[in-house]
Amino acid sequence: MKIWKRALSVGLSALMVAGCALPALAAEDIAEKSETVYVVLEPDGSVRNQTVSIHLHNESGLSGVTDRSTLTGIENTHDTTAFTQEGENLRWDTDGTDVYYKGETVRKAPVSAEITYELDGAEIAPEALAGKSGRVKLTVKLVNNETGTVQIDGRPQPVCTPFVTMVAAVLGEGWTGVSAEHGKITGAGSTQAVGFVCLPGVRECLEGIGSEKLEGLEDRLLDEVSIEGSVKDFTLPDILIACATDTDALREEGFSGLDELDGGMDSLREGMDELLDGAGSLAAGAAALESGAAALLTGVHTLSDGAQRLMDGTAQLQTGARKLSSGAAEARDGAAALQTGADSLAAGLYNLQSGTGALYGGYIQLKDGADNLAAGLNTLQGKGQALADGIGQITTAVGKLHEGAGPVMLGARAFGGSLAIAASSGAEAAASLPDPALFAPDEAHAADPVYQQLLAAYTGAYSAATGMARGMAELDGSYSQVMGGLEQVSAGIDSLHNGVNGSEGLAAGIAAYTQGVADAASGAARLQSCLGQLGAQLPALAGGVDQLIAGSNQLSAGAGSLSQGNAALADGAAQLAQGTDDLAAGTAQLLDGIQALADGAASLHDGTVELSDGASALWEGLGRFDSEGISRLTGAVDAEKLPALRSVTKAMRGRLEDYGSFAGAPEGSEVTTKFVMKTAGQVQEDIPAHEDTALYDAQEPESFWQRVTALFGK
Repeated sequence: MKIWKRALSVGLSALMVAGCALPALAAEDIAEKSETVYVVLEPDGSVRNQTVSIHLHNESGLSGVTDRSTLTGIENTHDTTAFTQEGENLRWDTDGTDVYYKGETVRKAPVSAEITYELDGAEIAPEALAGKSGRVKLTVKLVNNETGTVQIDGRPQPVCTPFVTMVAAVLGEGWTGVSAEHGKITGAGSTQAVGFVCLPGVRECLEGIGSEKLEGLEDRLLDEVSIEGSVKDFTLPDILIACATDTDALREEGFSGLDELDGGMDSLREGMDELLDGAGSLAAGAAALESGAAALLTGVHTLSDGAQRLMDGTAQLQTGARKLSSGAAEARDGAAALQTGADSLAAGLYNLQSGTGALYGGYIQLKDGADNLAAGLNTLQGKGQALADGIGQITTAVGKLHEGAGPVMLGARAFGGSLAIAASSGAEAAASLPDPALFAPDEAHAADPVYQQLLAAYTGAYSAATGMARGMAELDGSYSQVMGGLEQVSAGIDSLHNGVNGSEGLAAGIAAYTQGVADAASGAARLQSCLGQLGAQLPALAGGVDQLIAGSNQLSAGAGSLSQGNAALADGAAQLAQGTDDLAAGTAQLLDGIQALADGAASLHDGTVELSDGASALWEGLGRFDSEGISRLTGAVDAEKLPALRSVTKAMRGRLEDYGSFAGAPEGSEVTTKFVMKTAGQVQEDIPAHEDTALYDAQEPESFWQRVTALFGK
């Protein structure tokens, strides 16, 4: 049948871009509005999610254009062009010719699917079938949701909007002995794919009024398709369903001639008489045909030479387009890597900012402790003379002093340990920061002011961090002196305690104690000085980190814009490369066709010589055709069912032509709509409306898309 041949030659890719032309936005001078409805299915055919991608185009620009859409969650998928929305009306703020956007809808697609599985003759849930082995049957039942009725002889007759629907399944490894009634199977082993072309709902509309007369269409009037085979370690196959209205589909199946079929039977015999009369003129025209065939043969040779030159030029164009596509893809990948690095840098800077805050909190606590320690030591130092004067009184209190010295030393040693840990942690944190010299600008960033600003900010932050680490180290060293003084104080208390019963021992202990307090006070003063220097550096560190974060955000935003631009460039280059490949293939087919035309022209020239001799034989043959063929044809048609069949097909053609926009559009514009449904799995799930399927190198393993398009393209 014609539709099968056309589907096999154009394939799934043609259906994806063709769709159906319907009225939509002419009031705003919109030339085209293309809708692609992407539906992700669960393994049983139920809908997981549904997205509608829109391409709005006007050759004279979209400024001031009012679009209409029933979608929710509308999002521009191509650039930053903004829009305003009032109800279902959209106005895009752009002077360009194209806008790409997407949104969501709860409207049911016109064709839905129910997918069932059987293992060894028993139905089984798809999730339970995974990993099992046996005889598997996969069934896809298609349901046409665009239905209605017409009255024929006082009774309702179902009608539907016919959708040309293609079903494809790419089977996993382990399938053998695959069979698919009414389908086509390609590949072997792990690359097997099965395809069907269907018109769901049409057979039911023709039941009882002529479906039994449409011999040869059983491979097309399908509502249910099945695939069977033996499987080992079953994995769910990828299933794709694509459909669109096509006003030529029914006409190519022969429906367009039903209006005239009943009346044509009466006039067929009259036309036969005229045909017999015209046969007498055939011989005279045969001579003129012979002369024209010779001229055609000469022209075909000239055409063949020009086609060969076209073939050579196309090959050069194809080579250049592939190089452009490869370079654009590398630029896209590089921009993506730059953006990833910028995002990682920003995350690290935020962690550094948090660490700076924690460092400041620790500094405040340390400063308060140092101030308290210095105040206490100064007090002790001021009381030294009074202690010497009241030596007699101290003698009785030495025991108590000795008992209290132990906890003081424990606290001092604990404080010293905490300070040493803080100094070590600060040194490790500073050492972990990369040297600013590692980020010296290369040729690509030498003139980039944002990069220079980021580098300067990071260098300042690095200097502040290393300075703070040095300050902490000095602070730790100063406290060591304080601790030495405290140790002397403790030793003095011990000496005082030991010499409490002798005047010379007590005096020596008091002297050692007084000197220890003086040393501790000196160390505490140096500790306070170091902490003051550290506190002065902390604001510079925090400010440098903030500047570095701001610059990192600018770098990330710039990298994102660069990545988007390179992605668009790569997509355009890929489309160009695909177009040149198609051009090369078409040119080769053209050259083959011209050669076939040349051969046919030569045969035509030879045949015209024989045509004149066959004119008389035609006269006699037409007589036999009249008696043996026409009479049988006019008697073989059930004339009573022709009016009903004509009414149903006319109603379906009307529904086909009236099928409007799926997502909404003002009256008067041209809209194309297509539907792509697939089971969730290995296929990419969110295909942008403005991107084609990626190109693949000939040596790379075949993708899902390649196997499906190859299935319908041979």
